[in-house]
Formats: sequence, structure tokens, C-alpha cells
Amino acid sequence: NPTAALYTNDSGRFECRPTVLRNDSRGKCVFASGIAPKRMLTIPSAHAEGKLMSDDPDFVQRLEDNDQIVFRYVCPDGSDAAYPWNPNGSPSDIAGICNPAGNVLGMMPHPERAISRFTHADWTRGYDSEEGDGLVLFRSVMDSLAKRRG
Repeated sequence: NPTAALYTNDSGRFECRPTVLRNDSRGKCVFASGIAPKRMLTIPSAHAEGKLMSDDPDFVQRLEDNDQIVFRYVCPDGSDAAYPWNPNGSPSDIAGICNPAGNVLGMMPHPERAISRFTHADWTRGYDSEEGDGLVLFRSVMDSLAKRRG
């Protein structure tokens, strides 16, 4: 039986904007294995039903204890998020979680929309690289797979 679901954003509407995520994984998730702890990434969000919900009052704590909270929404200065920086109202600012094995990631922001700096909302300002923040997630998976192959 499912223990969690995605629910309508607290705003009651579709939210589409850049969001700032912080890597809060302690090393379990392969998608974050190449991202420094506490590093912040700018990743677009675009959803109307992105709020993580559970009837289990211990759900969030269990995710935390099992190192399954991979990304959290934060303000640009790294502080705890509130609307609009947490665009859906997810508890504990959760933006991405992984399965217990760390090889499946579920997240509401869209890293595939931030592969190149040219797809970022501020693409004309402040980028020293052609790469967008989303690319590091996919590189992390590829690096993990390469290490497993030997």
C-alpha cells in the first residue's frame, strides 16, 4: 500500500518558476553522489500537484532517519523555505526523496529542464559554464554506474 502521495499545491494553482534546492543527502542516493553536501542548485519547478503528503505522522522522520530526503527547497541564502521558495507546501521543505536502496529518486522540480545554462531563467547573467545545475544529477548516476562496472 502507498505510504505517501503528491497532493495539490497549497496555493491551489500551477506553480512554474526557478526554485533553489539544497542537497541534504548523507550519501545514500546515487543521484546526489556527485553533489557536495549542502550544495545549492537552481532547478525549475512546474507543477500543480507537488505537495508530498502522508497519513503516517512518522513518515518524514523515517525518511530523515533512513537518509531518504535528498533535496529540500531553500531560500537563495540557504535558509528554510516558505512560499514562494517552497512552491507546494511540502513538509520539511522536501523537494526530492529516494527509495531505501538509494537508486530511485522522486522529485518535483525538473532537473532535465536545467541541463544547459541556456535553459535557466537567468541564462544571460552570471554563468561561467555551459552546464546547468540539473546536469550534475545525471552525471552522478553515470559516474555511479561506471564505478559499479569497474
